[in-house]
Amino acid sequence: MQRRGSAHRRNVRFCLALGMISAIAVGLSACAGNGEGLDQNGRPDEGGAAPLTATFASIQQNVFTPICTQCHVGAQAPVGLRLDADSSYAMLVNTPSGEVPALRRVQPGNPEASYLVQKIEGTAAVGSRMPLNNPALPQSTIDVIKQWIANGAPRDSETGVAPKLTIQGISPLADEVLAATPGQILLQASSELDTTRLTTQNITLVRSGGDGMFDDGNESVVPVLGIDVRSTQPTVFALSLASDQTVADDYRLTISGTSAAPVMDLSGRMLNADVTEPFGQDFVMQFKVQGAR
Repeated sequence: MQRRGSAHRRNVRFCLALGMISAIAVGLSACAGNGEGLDQNGRPDEGGAAPLTATFASIQQNVFTPICTQCHVGAQAPVGLRLDADSSYAMLVNTPSGEVPALRRVQPGNPEASYLVQKIEGTAAVGSRMPLNNPALPQSTIDVIKQWIANGAPRDSETGVAPKLTIQGISPLADEVLAATPGQILLQASSELDTTRLTTQNITLVRSGGDGMFDDGNESVVPVLGIDVRSTQPTVFALSLASDQTVADDYRLTISGTSAAPVMDLSGRMLNADVTEPFGQDFVMQFKVQGAR
């Protein structure tokens, strides 16, 4: 009986070892040159993302988030281009390129004129092919991105109606500390705004007067020269600033939800209003510019 028990235990250990070897072999074959176990971008397939399609949500999930945000994220993102899910649409669509301002990063309806496409195809006149220091995107992935742009580069990831109309600072972010004065402020609404109400009379930018306080009477108004609406669904817009009057200081941007003609969306919802607060509220964002005055 003891001999048979020992032999049985040896057989169990052998079968377990054989199973481990088989599992390793399967894993190696999945990473082999046959492409099994890899996603459409040539990276290990973790099974979480849906197949890549020509929609913004799918491109964000399969390309921008896992690949591009290895570099393009946070305050130090190259050329100020952040490609995280909260920022990427506003930073791409109808936004001038930081390297070649005459070109839009994404020109809806025109993939070949879109600087994003030129960068990922390696045909841009400035800089290196993206993603930098990593394998180029497969042509099939590039073709999907080009198809999304050819379709008009819609923002189609939203489902239903946002619970309330809000505005978000994209560049700079709220409370961000900047090394230099911004030439513009980029913002994104949660839905499509009534842009007839989006005027310089409803937008105020002030600096604190050097003390970081905004209610002691020494504030200075920074002129907003213009409003550039870059997309409508949702509304993305940029405020052009008078840079020669923008100095190192604390800044506060206010967009009115409480004036006689408050900012609203096309359904008539006032800014920051909801069922518990039926009246509009102002959007307020502060940021800081450092440097010699």
